[in-house]
Amino acid sequence: MQETVNLFIGKTRLYKVQLLFFLLSFGSVFNVISQSQQKVDSLLAILETKTITQKEQARLLSKIAYHHPIPLQSLEYANASLKIANSLSDEELQAEAWEELSHVERLLGNNPKSFEASYNALRIYEELNMLERQAASYVQIGSNYINDKDYSSAIVYLRKASDIYNNSNTSNYAITLVNLGEAYRLSGDLNLAIDTFNEVVNINDVLNDDLILAYTSGNLGMAYAAQGKPLKAKQKLETAIEILMILGDPYSLSIFLAELGNIYTKERQLIKAEMKFLEALDLARHNGLKEQIRDVSALLSTLYENQQLYKKALIYKKDFQNYQDSLVNKANIQKIEQLKAGYEINKRETEINLLNTINANQRNKMLILGIGIFIFSLLTYMLYKSNKAIKMVSKRVSAQNIIIEKREQEKALLLKELNHRVKNNLQMISSLLNLQSRELSGHPAQEALLTGKNRVEALSLVHQKLYQEGIETKVFLKDYIEELVLGLFYGYNISFEPELDIDDSSISIDKAIPIALIVNEMVVNSLKYAYNDTPSPKFKLVLKKVNDTLEINICDNGVGFTEKEGAKQNSFGLKLIKSLISQLDGSIKRLKTGGTHWQIMVKNI
Repeated sequence: MQETVNLFIGKTRLYKVQLLFFLLSFGSVFNVISQSQQKVDSLLAILETKTITQKEQARLLSKIAYHHPIPLQSLEYANASLKIANSLSDEELQAEAWEELSHVERLLGNNPKSFEASYNALRIYEELNMLERQAASYVQIGSNYINDKDYSSAIVYLRKASDIYNNSNTSNYAITLVNLGEAYRLSGDLNLAIDTFNEVVNINDVLNDDLILAYTSGNLGMAYAAQGKPLKAKQKLETAIEILMILGDPYSLSIFLAELGNIYTKERQLIKAEMKFLEALDLARHNGLKEQIRDVSALLSTLYENQQLYKKALIYKKDFQNYQDSLVNKANIQKIEQLKAGYEINKRETEINLLNTINANQRNKMLILGIGIFIFSLLTYMLYKSNKAIKMVSKRVSAQNIIIEKREQEKALLLKELNHRVKNNLQMISSLLNLQSRELSGHPAQEALLTGKNRVEALSLVHQKLYQEGIETKVFLKDYIEELVLGLFYGYNISFEPELDIDDSSISIDKAIPIALIVNEMVVNSLKYAYNDTPSPKFKLVLKKVNDTLEINICDNGVGFTEKEGAKQNSFGLKLIKSLISQLDGSIKRLKTGGTHWQIMVKNI
């Protein structure tokens, strides 16, 4: 193990020589790296001692990976930490190493690998019941979704993390809010983004943390730039850049420099804009930041093209295309992961079928054994000689019961895992539909894709509830329907709150899935069409279970149905609802009230 440590120390010294050459060419970039390098050097000095344990070595390597200013070097240290953690079979150390790998892979533009590392860490932290570390993984997953431009998913995970940190860790809460504000900004909700960043500013008045100040100032600057407030934007960006030049964060620094260059471009200060773009590009290239290299190359190409400097523009256009092509390959990786997940589900289904067969055989044996015991007992009663034999048979029955109980536990575990896998694949399908819909902006097919996405998410939520609540075939209606409706309200950016009155009862999965799809169709229909020019919109869903009948009332105070619309029988949504009602052996009718009121009755629940 000491040879591994010496190898990394030797590589770090070689990089110091390379950094000295870099200083001669790009002085300002070296200033950014030097502070982090000093921290790395101090950690390496501790690592050189031969008195520390392997566990301490693994943690030191993770810290070096965290502080190292060069992502490619950081990746090597994180992998070395994971290798030691695996050799020790220490799950907590493994999770810490996976966290660092996720962070570095994201910086390097390897988002699928970063996702995988984050989920590996999250799985371990959930098993160890380490709540705050779960929150850290939520933040990393949220950052991955930001990189993938899936801002709604990012916001969900970042809110989960902020809920945990809000009750435990003020510093981590502030950092999480910075990421959440950035997700709001990128999704176009600039006012909410600025409010979130200002909340961080108030928190940092107590913390007095320069790094949090830098991140908050930089992101506020980008939000102000998007609002068309260049003076405020430049002030905040320059504050962030000044701090990061000292603390050393090449990833954020390159982003803020490029944004400052954008502002100068709009102000027609082209020389200043070019300087900032080149500075950001040098920083990104030196640290292997693929996405920043791609984005800044595109900005430089456009800048030179507008100045009719076509030779320079072509050079950076080629750089942009090269990095764009390498980053687009992420889609292929995601497809491979989807196929792998499908294979795992098929494998689990085969195992479950085998267990079912074994259990059936065991039941038949138990039946035969029971008959034999009964006959044998009669004979022993008549002969008064079977006391010892009865005891032996009882022991065998007990052993068989233990085996059956163990098989049932294994079956329950496999069903839970299957629900988890199904939920993950449905979420992947939902994400793919969401991504595809964005490519079809303005196209008539976009609405169909989004509708399909909502239906898939309703199915995914059923399987999520099954494995989260530890019940393999039952779903609790209250939590499930509330989460489904609130998710739709959030997805359609509805500002008012729905009124929900739902019994706290459970139903089987074969009933839950059709009911979920029916509720999904009706809620989406109300959100899309009911509230045009409605000054005080309201939505109410009441679900009651009386004896063996489930009554569902879904009401809104929207525009209602015209006679022409009420006579329509050929819309896909209506056909789907009627088909599902028929599957449930239920009934549906539309009551004549203000707005729209659907009443559904399902028997034999």
